[in-house]
Amino acid sequence: MSSDRLIRAYLEANRRMMAESKDMTLATTVTFLGAAVWSDHEDLEGEPLTLEDLAVKVGMTPTTISQHLRYLGGGYRLGRPGLGLVLTDANPDNRRKKTFGLTPKGRGLAAQLALILRRAT
Repeated sequence: MSSDRLIRAYLEANRRMMAESKDMTLATTVTFLGAAVWSDHEDLEGEPLTLEDLAVKVGMTPTTISQHLRYLGGGYRLGRPGLGLVLTDANPDNRRKKTFGLTPKGRGLAAQLALILRRAT
């Protein structure tokens, strides 16, 4: 397996992400990928992971993750719509904390990215 092949696959996957929005930053892409990987996971107590948990896993602040998820989700800021790829919800046990998941559109995009990268290996 050639490193060129892997790098080309990464670039193709990045182009696919940018097709969702030309404003897509690498950090926002990392947030989306983290949400895709960990949206179905639970913490040690069996609770869904929170935005704070995702922030730790991807190495960003919770504030940054919150901003990214608004952009990737249903509504961004100043009335601008989000991309509809993720959703957030208040944790039923602690309404100050939010959980996250992918929408059907987000799951479809994650599957496309996985296919692009899988073909390179």
